[in-house]
Amino acid sequence: MTNSIQTASEDAYRLQFHLMPPKGWLNDPNGLCQMNGRYHVYFQYAPTSADGSGDKCWGHYESEDLIHWVYTGIAIYPDKLNHKLDASGAYSGSALVENGVMYLYYTGNVKLPGDYDYTTSGRLSNTILITSEDGIHLSEKECVVDNKDYPEHYSCHIRDPKVWKYKESYYMVLGARTRKDTGAVILYVSKDKKNWELLKEISTKEKFGYMWECPDIFEVDGTCLLSISPQGLKREEYKNQNIYQSGYFKLPYTMDEIVDPNCEITDLGDFMEWDMGFDFMHLRHSKMKREDDY
Repeated sequence: MTNSIQTASEDAYRLQFHLMPPKGWLNDPNGLCQMNGRYHVYFQYAPTSADGSGDKCWGHYESEDLIHWVYTGIAIYPDKLNHKLDASGAYSGSALVENGVMYLYYTGNVKLPGDYDYTTSGRLSNTILITSEDGIHLSEKECVVDNKDYPEHYSCHIRDPKVWKYKESYYMVLGARTRKDTGAVILYVSKDKKNWELLKEISTKEKFGYMWECPDIFEVDGTCLLSISPQGLKREEYKNQNIYQSGYFKLPYTMDEIVDPNCEITDLGDFMEWDMGFDFMHLRHSKMKREDDY
């Protein structure tokens, strides 16, 4: 591995500004956050393969200025012997920082041994919580949401938790695929960041892809956006030309309405692509402090 890292570092095409792992495969950005004056970027990482076929981990970079980044190593590695947590991979997630503590949420993927299709059976999709006070030294893993907490009409493909705080509660949105092969997101609520209750489901009236990945709900200039990466969209003349699609809905709802358990979210509006290129996927947003906020 040392030789391959050295070879990669000397490659003429190696990126010098954008983040790139020492070797292997990089995928979704995860856990973007700021804590104690430092910025953190975690990412999906398979260090032993260039095609993503190896163990799915979380790599980690940190920076003081968002320009100069230091790679600190693998932050989260799947526990191959624990078939209750993340034996088949530490999949995507997010970070929440509060009172000097970083809360990292991610999907622990487990493929049970046996004859399964791993879509409707045989797969555990666990939401795992890890805490840290510096972004490098991490606590033990704790499963806070698992298959029994999902509505029965969903498949085993539920993943990519994004957690945020609004007023006095915490909210988590998960990307999902129903048993009828329609995409959706599932919204949960918590008072303590550990015990979560199902709040509502959000989807389009008509089928829009068969799976929604890496969801996010946030507000920009008074407008709430639902960001997703939908699988299964048909390509059109100028639309959906990415290998994997990524875009957003401008929701005609306020954040108060979105988190209101009695408000049904049925009208999502038009889907807009974040980027109409050919290799753009899985946008993640993070709210940073301004310098005068310290």
